[in-house]
Formats: sequence, C-alpha cells, structure tokens
Amino acid sequence: MGTIVLLILVWIAVGVLVFTQRLRRFVSLSMSLLCLAISLTLTLALLLIVESRQRTSIVRQMEKRGETIAAHLAVVSTKSLLTYNFVTLEQDAEKTAQERDVLYTIILDRDSRVAVYSGHDEKQGMVLPDAVSQHAAQASTRLIQYVPHTKGAAEHYDIAVPVFVPGNPDKWGTVRVGLSLQEMHREIAQTRLQVLLLSVLGVASSLVVAAFLTSQAQRAENVR
Repeated sequence: MGTIVLLILVWIAVGVLVFTQRLRRFVSLSMSLLCLAISLTLTLALLLIVESRQRTSIVRQMEKRGETIAAHLAVVSTKSLLTYNFVTLEQDAEKTAQERDVLYTIILDRDSRVAVYSGHDEKQGMVLPDAVSQHAAQASTRLIQYVPHTKGAAEHYDIAVPVFVPGNPDKWGTVRVGLSLQEMHREIAQTRLQVLLLSVLGVASSLVVAAFLTSQAQRAENVR
C-alpha cells in the first residue's frame, strides 16, 4: 500500500513538473508574441504617419507650384491687360502653357470675358459658363479648385489669381492655370511603395527578433 501511495505521489510530482515547464514555455511564447504584436503595431503606425505627412507635403508642393506659375503670369500680364494688348497676352499665355504639367492658361479681362485661352482662340470674348470658371472669375484672392477627371479633361487643379493695380481696388482681370495632377499621383504612388517596402522590412525584422527571443527562452528552460 505504501509503495502504491509513493508511486502515486511520484507520478503527481512528475506531472506537476511537466505542467510547470509547459506553462513557462507558454508564458515565454506569449511574451514573444506580445512583443511581436507591439513591434508590428508601432512600426505600421509610424509608417502610416510618415506616408500621410509625405502625401500632404507632395500635395502642398504641387499647389505651391501652380500658384507660382499663375502668379508669375499675372505679373507679366498686368501691363498688357491695362493697355488691352491682346497679342502680348496671347504670347505670354501660350509660353506658360508650354511648361511641364500645365494643361491650359486662361486670361480674363475685367468683365470676366476670355481675353486669351491657350489653344482655343474661338473662346475669345466669351464668358465661360461652367461652375469652375464662374468661381474663378468671381475670386478676389487666389483660388485653387480641384477638377476631377471627366470625358475630355484630365484631373487637375485650376488655379486662379486676380489681377489688381496698386492703388486701385478694382480687379482688372483674372489669370487661370490648369495644372495636371498626374505627376503628383506618381510621386504619391512611389512614396506608398517605399512605405510598403519599409513595412515588409519591419515585419520581417520583428519576426526574426521574435524567433530569436523564443529560442533563447526555450534554451533557458532546457538548461533548467
């Protein structure tokens, strides 16, 4: 009887020891997985923040470039607007329209009629009826309007800059520049690809670290 009790006690002790070892391994594995989850979360969150800021920066740079082009055209066109020199206005508008990403240039006179429309001489003297044109003609400060892709028109920004003469509150005209967004989307796509590659690298690094920690924990348990 005493032998049987002793065997039972030994069996229970062995069972407790095995359970304890498995529990320690489970805790070690759980800690490794927790570290992996935290690392992945922080990595992805950081990369998303970087991507968002990069995208905002690219968009702002494109807007600033369009404003710069339109403002420059407004400056060089002021004298011609005041003197109704349509030949010079057309030359300036066509020259600007040749710049990279510029889809069109439009110069409106003080009555909001088309003085120059690059590539569309037939529109001279017209009042453009579409909503984007109406908002641009009424603008008293710089105005950037997003124009989505439609049949016959690429997605772009319409940047309007009113023309004023120093000392005169009246608006003498409006300069408009259509700026294609194709390059902006290309830069954003490249940024997202870079972020994706960094994400994959971060995940791979986290997996390697987690595997190393798990193996170290298992070795420590085996030594015990």
